[in-house]
Amino acid sequence: MNEVIEYIIKFLLPNNEKLANRIGYTADTSQFANYDIVIIPSSFFNDNIYGSPESEPQLPLATLKDVPILFGSSEMKEDNGTTIVYADIIASTYFLISRYEEYIHPTDNRDAHGRYIGTKSIPYRANFIHRPIVDEYSDLLLRWLKEKGHQIIPSTQDYQKIYLTHDIDCISYYRSIRGLLGGLKRNFSSIKKCKRVFQSILKLENDPAYTFPYILKQDKKVSNATSLFFIKSAVTKHPLDRPSYQLKGNDFQKIYSLLKKANCQFGLHTSYYAGEYPSIISEEKQKLEDAIKTSIQYNRWHFLRTLSANDFTQLIDANLSDDFTMGYADIVGFRLGTSRPVQWINPATRNVTQLTLHPLVVMDCTLSNPNYMNLNKDNALSKTLELLHQIKKHHGEVVLLWHNTIFSEIEDIEHYHTELYNSIIEELSK
Repeated sequence: MNEVIEYIIKFLLPNNEKLANRIGYTADTSQFANYDIVIIPSSFFNDNIYGSPESEPQLPLATLKDVPILFGSSEMKEDNGTTIVYADIIASTYFLISRYEEYIHPTDNRDAHGRYIGTKSIPYRANFIHRPIVDEYSDLLLRWLKEKGHQIIPSTQDYQKIYLTHDIDCISYYRSIRGLLGGLKRNFSSIKKCKRVFQSILKLENDPAYTFPYILKQDKKVSNATSLFFIKSAVTKHPLDRPSYQLKGNDFQKIYSLLKKANCQFGLHTSYYAGEYPSIISEEKQKLEDAIKTSIQYNRWHFLRTLSANDFTQLIDANLSDDFTMGYADIVGFRLGTSRPVQWINPATRNVTQLTLHPLVVMDCTLSNPNYMNLNKDNALSKTLELLHQIKKHHGEVVLLWHNTIFSEIEDIEHYHTELYNSIIEELSK
């Protein structure tokens, strides 16, 4: 546990990690004089509490300087020059960045896909899903150290990194026998639409799913952004992994060449099936690497389908270093409680791992789907800009997810996502 406590304290001191030895996490009064700030531990980490229902925060939460505190109280006092803080921001941070809540609810609060439901989470129920409160804990801690006379190196109020990510779930609608027949069946009453189906058979660029030139044009407007595409490699028996595409086929290779020429980065889009059988992740990664002859370090689960801590250990075993799945499907916001990338802490072993979790803040269908937030375009933009403001304020990392097919004439009939994405890109490019 000492390694975990040390990591969290340093994480809460961005740019000022050298001051970590001025922070104590102890209730031993004989140690208080050794520190400028002492945080009194709650019972969260006690062996007879940890992992039990008693370890969960009780609502309503206490607040300290208007910041929600999951454990402890808002009491603060001075003791011979040492500031004593009873708000356990260490346990509160751990609870959020490790996704401990999901660890102790392996079957509760899950949707039909086995995913943890955002609106059932503590961040949502305590009304701070839209705030990276772990970053706010950082602000408090740095302020207290500054009041003790320490020189604080401030973070710039700007984005630390911008990832414009795109999941390639489908590379074409009509360029297979099944797609062709389905397209003709759905569009038989429209000569114009049937003509588009046949044109797609003749040329990949005619297929409505081929929106990659548009995506690259938009993403390029954000000069400091990384365009990151997640590619499916598995052909599984699960219907939600369809449609699959051939990585060594001409269509995919043509798309891959276009994206590679534009200096995009690539990750594995782990299959839906792997959510139940994560041991196949290594095979999926190897298959993708063989097809594109590039080493893969990044991952995102199809359907954002992380089910248990074992999923993350399988990523580590597959030598994947970074995961971009950490957003809720049903609600936008800060699933990890922070806008900054974190090293995953395994709540089962209480160890800091080498896997980096990147906070996914907004997914396209989360905003628009009737079974999720069901926002109109203006409200979707407003909500997204609110979250971007929080990220910028805390020098966090922007991770957005828009699928290539969401911009197609089939899925974006009223140009909702095309116009929304244009507005978001405009904001990020300022």
